[in-house]
Amino acid sequence: MDQSPRSMSDDSVTPMVARHGAVHCCLPGIDDPSFRLEYSLSPQLCEAITAATHVVPELNSVEILLITTPTTTTVAVHGSNSFAHNTGRGVAGSDSMERAVGGDVFAQALEETLPGWVGVEQGTLVLDLIGSAAMPTSRLVVTDDPPSSSALESFLQDVFANIHDRGVPAMSQLLLQPQSSSSQFSATIRVAELGAPNRPVGRHGLAASIQEPPACSLARVGPSSITSSRRLADHYWTTGVDGSDQTETPGLTTTDDGEHDTRLQASQTALEALRLRDSTHEYAALLDGQPACGPYEALPVEPTLELSADTLTGLLDGVPSYDGSHWPAGLTQFPPRLIRETVHREAAGTTHDDVLAGPHPAMTQLGIQPDVSLTEFTSGWLKEHNSHADQLEERSLGAPHFRGNPFDEDGPVVVVDPNDETSTTAVETAGELIMVANAAVRADSYLLVVTPTEEAAQWARRVLAVPYAARRGPHTVELYTVPDVVGTDSGGLLITERGSGEPYWSVSGGTQQALSAGDRCLGSGPVSEPLSSYSYDTPQLLQRGDSHIVLHQEGYPLETVSSLAACRDDYWLVRRPVLPVQPLFCAGVTVTYRRDSDLIEPIRSQSWDDEQALSPLEHHLKCALKRFIETYTVPISRGADGEASAFLEAFVQWYASVSTQPIPFLGMLTRLLPSEVAVRTDARGRPAVLENRRWWLQTEAIAHGCASPQSTDSNS
Repeated sequence: MDQSPRSMSDDSVTPMVARHGAVHCCLPGIDDPSFRLEYSLSPQLCEAITAATHVVPELNSVEILLITTPTTTTVAVHGSNSFAHNTGRGVAGSDSMERAVGGDVFAQALEETLPGWVGVEQGTLVLDLIGSAAMPTSRLVVTDDPPSSSALESFLQDVFANIHDRGVPAMSQLLLQPQSSSSQFSATIRVAELGAPNRPVGRHGLAASIQEPPACSLARVGPSSITSSRRLADHYWTTGVDGSDQTETPGLTTTDDGEHDTRLQASQTALEALRLRDSTHEYAALLDGQPACGPYEALPVEPTLELSADTLTGLLDGVPSYDGSHWPAGLTQFPPRLIRETVHREAAGTTHDDVLAGPHPAMTQLGIQPDVSLTEFTSGWLKEHNSHADQLEERSLGAPHFRGNPFDEDGPVVVVDPNDETSTTAVETAGELIMVANAAVRADSYLLVVTPTEEAAQWARRVLAVPYAARRGPHTVELYTVPDVVGTDSGGLLITERGSGEPYWSVSGGTQQALSAGDRCLGSGPVSEPLSSYSYDTPQLLQRGDSHIVLHQEGYPLETVSSLAACRDDYWLVRRPVLPVQPLFCAGVTVTYRRDSDLIEPIRSQSWDDEQALSPLEHHLKCALKRFIETYTVPISRGADGEASAFLEAFVQWYASVSTQPIPFLGMLTRLLPSEVAVRTDARGRPAVLENRRWWLQTEAIAHGCASPQSTDSNS
């Protein structure tokens, strides 16, 4: 039966990432060591590739894949008439099978040049199994004069020896674009470490990777004039700044160009270097099989090498090899499989399926799938990142969707979509998102937020950064709510007349909560007390059998309505407010959005534009302090008690989440505070407590006072 992709009309069995027409060179002697070769095949490989470029005029790119399997490091060759090699559906669902060219020519050339014991077979190489979420992927970049041919000799052999010593399955990719002379190539070289620790996710993960740089084979071997794309950020970013003792999240600050006194935002060069750290660009380009040099236009490096046929021979010296790597148990990724169409020659002493296994019914259905819900996508992404996440089948209001994420093996993962009108599972309201964050803080867990778009991620980030709806005056803020309706002691529902305006909840002075409509207060009480303990000057709705009775606040009936829907014509149902357990959520949370088959958290590099009365850096910090104090604190009325304690810790955590400009030393913040703010400093002269302001919400009363955890979220 024909098993080629041309016969697969069902998208569920059509590979998403594949190389149709790939030629696999199978080493002999895997089963019977007497057939093993004692010499490199690189001269024959290069001879065959060079020969093919002479006779296939439409050949624009040649791809050489070196794949570690449990038995060997094997080689596959693929030709394309474009500058991309993926012939599968692609992440975006594009059909690109027709770009494969030269397969028969490669097969014939390799069969003629390779020793007779080496197997040659042709078919579709299915890469879905290695996973579509980014794995740590390094691209070779040139930082100085291009390395000599002798410096590159056996380079890939050394790279794979280093990877093998660490027991990591990997795949290396060489993309060769023939130049005007068919013996010259422009080369892109990548190595993906498929079993390595997960790539850094978001600002928190990137900062941790700057603090402790990851192992990277491309940076460990080879001449000094080349390095890895994953290590470029080392030259532009640091975490060792004053204030690191004030936050568990390493501060991520730029060091580029030595322009601390003039540059308030990270340069494009620094940001591109940082984006390459997480491997999302290079891994996606590896799967698609294209050079993808765009990010390097802003960087002082060359992303490609010019190679002669002789240099290519030296570069490939020692490969393929008999060193394999076992894929760790528990991974959802597996070695690629080959849908064999033609076996031109069998390898002596080797079972081909033991090197690259044949097709399996489930091979295109593992991990991340296109065109699935955001929750299903998140499940696949977590599996590919080896997060042993448990999905909550029956989640209640404010509960996460999964437990277990890359930052915290038991940490919550919540799926958020404020514009979702079809799903009943995604978090849609700011109030419920704050409830999830509250639960994460109480459990001392790290929260991962997943959204469908960058706009949705920005919305979720704003909600968590400022967990109240609006300012209603210098002392008062409006709270977010959830759809649940506030109940009364008598079993009714709290309602207000529509003519008085939509009701809202607010907190004043950080301690008093109130229900209002227009300018009229309808009920109030301490934030530490449940809503049912407040007295309300507004009606309530009681259900008696099939009828709904509207009761006056003094208890006598006003009218009977036929249904809850009918009641909404004349009354507002009062929704429950949500009180955050801390004034802001900026540490212990990463907010991401889906881009193709990965999750992204854009790096914020905030600056403020006011009149500059000081030097740029001091002006920047002064504006940051002013913004923070105005957003998160309220003035204390004359004669009232209170203060904003732990000010330094809160400010540093917030600042580290929005700025890439370092604070040279924290003591300078004291003199940059607004003149009207009274401050008490610590022993090192740093601002510790604001004496004439308090946090917009006195969270100590909520977290440690009379209110239970349940009433904290919605003041039951």
